[in-house]
Amino acid sequence: MKRRSIIKLVAAMPIAHSQVVRAQDRTNPIRLVVPYAAGGQTDTLARVLAVSMEKTLGQTVVTENRPGAGALLGTRFVIQSPPDGNTLLFHNSGMVSTAVLRKAPPYNPVKDLDPIAMVGVSPNMLMVHESVPARTIPEFLAYARSRPNGIECANSGNNSGGHISALMLQKLANIKIIHIPYKGSAEVTTALLSGEVKMQISVTTESLNPHIKAGKIRVLGVATKERSQLAPELPTIGDYVPGYAMDGWFGILTSAGVDAARKEQLAAAIQKALTEEPIKRKFLELNMGPTWEGPSDFTRRVGDTVGYYEGLIEKLNLVKT
Repeated sequence: MKRRSIIKLVAAMPIAHSQVVRAQDRTNPIRLVVPYAAGGQTDTLARVLAVSMEKTLGQTVVTENRPGAGALLGTRFVIQSPPDGNTLLFHNSGMVSTAVLRKAPPYNPVKDLDPIAMVGVSPNMLMVHESVPARTIPEFLAYARSRPNGIECANSGNNSGGHISALMLQKLANIKIIHIPYKGSAEVTTALLSGEVKMQISVTTESLNPHIKAGKIRVLGVATKERSQLAPELPTIGDYVPGYAMDGWFGILTSAGVDAARKEQLAAAIQKALTEEPIKRKFLELNMGPTWEGPSDFTRRVGDTVGYYEGLIEKLNLVKT
């Protein structure tokens, strides 16, 4: 073989090797990481999506719970994973507040993660234990103001969406709330049912719904700016607390640097899953409106959410932790 041909062959080897590695990577199982404990809304939705994605992609999809530190442990695990699109994060807009509201941000939600697809929007709801003498938001506010030492409120971790929703209510409604963090929504449900806490502002979960229907937990209103189509009978908190609004999204992201073709492939599988009737029914059962956005639109949404939370710091005089 001529020297020039040998040089060309050697020069081409890294590219060929890289292509082979990428092809091999895509035969490995996909890990769909849920940064919360099992049993919550996020966990349930991740598992139903995983079944559909597995069929579409022809690749095993394993749902993996990595709770802790207000969802930080699972999020960091995905950020530090190889950029091959095989480690995914199922999270909500709380991933932004977890970073933006810290003095030393543990990650950059725009630079350290690549958004793949938004899957839905879900209203946070003001829920109270049955012992709370309130069936309307005005009655709840009067009750809260009658407790100068505060009313116990559960959340899934400091700076989580539920935590920030409660902080906003405390500030704008001039009430005192005692924030009690838990590892995930399953623990929050147990605390609320037992009366250990008296309230929470969060999405509903599969485990919560039967207790809501039985009257053990009462839902007084939604945290969204407008009334939710998923629960049109419920007023917004903002109807009684001017300026109050907190919208939330759920979506799937991956570590930064995954190639565009792989992200589009994953996004298409997620989009297909959201068209399947059993999955749509499960979403609606959990008060989640299936809403798909691809990589570009979802990336813009994440950036807009960062701006929103940064604005809250000034609006609510929030102290970064």
